[in-house]
Amino acid sequence: MTQNKNISVSQMMEKMQNQMNLPPHAYYFDTTLRDGEQTHGIVFNMNEKLEIARSLDNLGIDVIEAGFPVVSDGDFQACKEIVKLGLKAEIAGLARLNQQDIDCAVDADLDAIHVFIATSDLHLKNKLKMTQDQVLSKIENYVSKAKENFTNVVFSAEDATRTNLDFLIKCNELAVNSGATRINIPDTVGTITPMAYGYIIKEHYNKLPKNIRISAHCHNDFGLGVANTIAAFENGASEAQTTILGLGERAGNAAFEETAMSLYALYGLKSNIIYNKIYPTAKLVERYCGGKISIGRLTPLIGKNAFSHESGIHAHAMIQNARTYDPISPSLLGIPRSDSKSAIVAQSIKLGKHTGNHALRAKINEIGIIPTDEQFSTIRNNIKRIGDKGHEIREEDFLAIVKDVMGEIPEQEKFVILEELTVLTGSVTPTATVRLKIRNNGDFIERIASSIGNGPVDASINAIVKCFSKMSKILLLSFDIEAITGGTDALGHVSIEVEDIETNNIVSSNATHEDVVMSAVLAMIKALNKLVREKNSSQA
Repeated sequence: MTQNKNISVSQMMEKMQNQMNLPPHAYYFDTTLRDGEQTHGIVFNMNEKLEIARSLDNLGIDVIEAGFPVVSDGDFQACKEIVKLGLKAEIAGLARLNQQDIDCAVDADLDAIHVFIATSDLHLKNKLKMTQDQVLSKIENYVSKAKENFTNVVFSAEDATRTNLDFLIKCNELAVNSGATRINIPDTVGTITPMAYGYIIKEHYNKLPKNIRISAHCHNDFGLGVANTIAAFENGASEAQTTILGLGERAGNAAFEETAMSLYALYGLKSNIIYNKIYPTAKLVERYCGGKISIGRLTPLIGKNAFSHESGIHAHAMIQNARTYDPISPSLLGIPRSDSKSAIVAQSIKLGKHTGNHALRAKINEIGIIPTDEQFSTIRNNIKRIGDKGHEIREEDFLAIVKDVMGEIPEQEKFVILEELTVLTGSVTPTATVRLKIRNNGDFIERIASSIGNGPVDASINAIVKCFSKMSKILLLSFDIEAITGGTDALGHVSIEVEDIETNNIVSSNATHEDVVMSAVLAMIKALNKLVREKNSSQA
């Protein structure tokens, strides 16, 4: 297995490969448009199906299961239209082992047919009401009929992993003798572990002709869909039946993006997949799911957090070498981030309570700002304070915090300092009490004032104006408040203009805080400091 600068996995992977029956080439059978559309609540319209099919083809998928032609006129028409696209991928359709289904697949002009019948005792007794001999007869009869019309016939023994192994092998051998060119072994309800599934695959690999492609179709009911698919490849399978985003019945299928990247990065298997189209294809399918299925934060490889780092230790190491905590480069998947220091700092270093000094300084420097030690300390403390309260600090929040701190007057030059703010709201008229320290002739004096208002912000501003009135009469000219980002945890950003009535001097200021009342108060305190400083300068 070859390694490159974009991939760094355990060296044990290569050492273990001589104990496996890995294929020389991995094939991918995508069933997003068939099994994926069986996800409750998901229906793709014709244009969406055609666009998904084109994207799958551009991705390098070998076989696209376009639908189940007999199930509806929509599925039938979709199969026909996808075939007309003239894609490189083989276009297959699903059919039960009966003449009507097979004829419908033929009429849809499909390249290949995927036929199935249940084989477990549970299904035979409760669903099909058939004996094993009757199932064998049906396999022999209808696989032969399918072969009369299609060069490639895929046979699936539904509920294979709950089928008696000897009977399962007998069914699959009979299917091959009747014309099946590929054998799929479905873990229909995800009820097996990787070791046990690998054993089933290995038994088939040892008994079936080597020109028969064995594929794995694994559901994710116990969260083992991808693991079971990989176990299949370790034991002789060469084709994975997967869906984009793991769409499918109940908990879904093995996710294509996880399966394909695992087989490539961990095992070095060759395939026809163009890996940097994985993320764009996943985003396309997500969009067509209409918000009912979305890529989660913790979704492996393509989730929002997959290549994000907050911990100071992790972030510092990432800046030195991306492979320390990113086992693969996100660019391999088509995620727009390179492994350059600037790209990592800008896109992957996230801020919060765990942020370290190295990462934060790099992130501040990346936007062209060189803070003093005091400013840096304030930025860091603000970020950690906000993070400690459970707020997510987005990029817009970070920029606002930095801008806020960089615009502050140095501590030694401040004339007005907020010592305490108390606000009462609820069933009473909003009331605020403020305690300020105000510099007068070089010494600080303490002043306290209370006021009411139309709300907690108004009451707080009124209290500050009242408290400061002995120094100067001021007038609030404009007040603008906005949430920097969406959501209930968004930081509040306040911008104000204040006029000194005595001098007609007008200043503007802004502040950012997780508490909107504090945002307003801090903006007002900044404005007062500017007014006093400018007034003193003019009198000097």
